Amino acid sequence: MIEGKTKIIVPGPETGTVLLESKDSLTGGDAARVAAIPSIGILKTTQTVNVFELLTEAGIPTAFIRQADERTMLCWSCDMLPVEFVLRRRPWGSYLKRHPDHSLETHFEDLVVERFHKRAMVLPPASEQPRVMDEGDARAEYLREGIWAEGVYTDPLIKVTGQTWTLLPPKQPFNAEGPSLDIPAPITEEQDTFIVETLLKPAFLALEKAWAGLTTQDGPIALIDCKFEVGVRTSDGALILSDVIDNDSWRIWPGGDPGKQLDKQAFRDGGTPEVIVELYRQVTDLTNRFHGMAR
Repeated sequence: MIEGKTKIIVPGPETGTVLLESKDSLTGGDAARVAAIPSIGILKTTQTVNVFELLTEAGIPTAFIRQADERTMLCWSCDMLPVEFVLRRRPWGSYLKRHPDHSLETHFEDLVVERFHKRAMVLPPASEQPRVMDEGDARAEYLREGIWAEGVYTDPLIKVTGQTWTLLPPKQPFNAEGPSLDIPAPITEEQDTFIVETLLKPAFLALEKAWAGLTTQDGPIALIDCKFEVGVRTSDGALILSDVIDNDSWRIWPGGDPGKQLDKQAFRDGGTPEVIVELYRQVTDLTNRFHGMAR
């Protein structure tokens, strides 16, 4: 059905299901870098299974049904929303580029919710006609030697205004006169509110509690931010958490110390495959301890 940079999805053995297989690959640098790392797919699958079992215990609807093999999950078939939802407890990463006035020590009492479009935004001078396009197609047309053409923005930030979404560059300070593109919103404001309040915030809080309940030599683990995806289940139209949630999805810092981070940042920073695999093994072992933590 679908093969992307990090996963393969094929029809499942039961009506309304799919098999989701994690590949041995990671991406970084606005999808400009793709690397094959043996066994990563197995580790990421175990992490996602542990996460979705935790969220199921917490009463949060997900697409996960059961693990099929060491790198494959049986899931409900969904039509995916073209959105990555990011919830933040502290500012980091691209958030600081959009809000350079924020302190690294800021702690959001109320979770910050942001939305990013899963298509690339292509504007002049890259294209005379502003448009959104599949990221894979954009890579083929506008990525050269790891550098995106001027006017191309992957994962653009979404500003929700009624039935219109305004797409903005994700790594620039907000500027009313800066580049942007308006598109029709694929979901209603009511659906967006349901997603945030019923799925995303409860999921983040369940994960935050689980990570904080794990003790390491550096202290409890702080969940800094987490990325979620949502799909419309094809069998009944229900909005549910879908895709995967693994070490590519979050920032986790033992003792709240960014220098101790266990997540994908090491890959983004150019860590060796051996270092990356060891970090992912540690995180897999930690998520194995999630069982029962939502009760």
